[in-house]
Amino acid sequence: MPYVLAQNPRTAINATIQRASVAARAAMNRFDGETLAQLQAIYQQASHEIQSQINAFANVDGALTLNTLQPLKAQVDQVLNNLDRASMTLLNGSLTEAASLGANPFAEILTGSAMSRISTDAVNFVHNFVANDGLQLSDRIWRVSNNAHQVIGNAIESAIIQGHGASQAVNHLLANGLPIPADLQSKLNAANAVGVGRASVNALMTGAGSPRANALRLFRTEMNRAHGEAYMMGGADHEDFGGWRFLLSPRHPEADECDMHARVNRYGLGAGVYPTRKACPWPAHPNTLSYVEIVFKDEITADDKAGKENRIDWLNGQISSIQHGVLNSRGKQGMLHAGLLKENQILTPWVTLKSRLISKGIDPDGLVVRATN
Repeated sequence: MPYVLAQNPRTAINATIQRASVAARAAMNRFDGETLAQLQAIYQQASHEIQSQINAFANVDGALTLNTLQPLKAQVDQVLNNLDRASMTLLNGSLTEAASLGANPFAEILTGSAMSRISTDAVNFVHNFVANDGLQLSDRIWRVSNNAHQVIGNAIESAIIQGHGASQAVNHLLANGLPIPADLQSKLNAANAVGVGRASVNALMTGAGSPRANALRLFRTEMNRAHGEAYMMGGADHEDFGGWRFLLSPRHPEADECDMHARVNRYGLGAGVYPTRKACPWPAHPNTLSYVEIVFKDEITADDKAGKENRIDWLNGQISSIQHGVLNSRGKQGMLHAGLLKENQILTPWVTLKSRLISKGIDPDGLVVRATN
């Protein structure tokens, strides 16, 4: 007599894993938010300390003289060194916790020692992983740190040196009874403690390319990587394993390559399902909150197998906005509509493909993008 689903131990365990996977993603989202808030607080504290150091070097009228430049930069560098240490401590602990959250869904089929080993292996993977640009995690950490020292040092140096020159010019004008132009006064104001502090804090904290923004991006990318790698290590040897489903983040802002990865039935296993870790394109880019989810063999249907499609066919079936979001280029979209785009060129930069078209005697400007609904 066949088992009723609820009475089948393997089915019950698999259902438990699926529920635990949902819970682990929710826990990871919370942990991501909490950790980035802690990192934000570390940077905020550093910005306050930088302002305090700048104030301490100002004279009675708040001005910063040229002879304070080097000792002030040395003190600010020390603040940034402390920032680096605090950030690294937070990152190391966060990677371990993220990996643990990734392994947790497989507690039903793994021993405690196996889960501990998987978490350790996932963290080691993150540290040793070499991205397409040839950089490892240690290289990225150094870049964030070095950028902070450079941009803040430059902000302090520029303000004080310009203020020194402006001060000399103002003294000359005053001695000759001449008015002070607004631009000179502005440079003087920028060289006082308030102005230098504002410039330094802005350099550290403000904008998409600031050290703070780069650090937040690095944390999110690597924590998510630790979580996902541990999850896949935990489920890869499951006897009912059928594939890995690429899941879009609920906070996915607009169409990009992730939409393709999550929706194309490339292997006949279902939309966004990949047969191995190597075949799975997760994570598609940095700063992502997309996840992977285990798919069991009995979830793969006859329709999934019959619906296998390549990525070009999938793209041709999408509306224009999805095509453009995935391809990130009107030129590549024109190649798609002209039947010139190959599957292995989907993620190739347009500038590269444009040169190839020209070398073949094809006018890139003649490619027409048709409206698709």
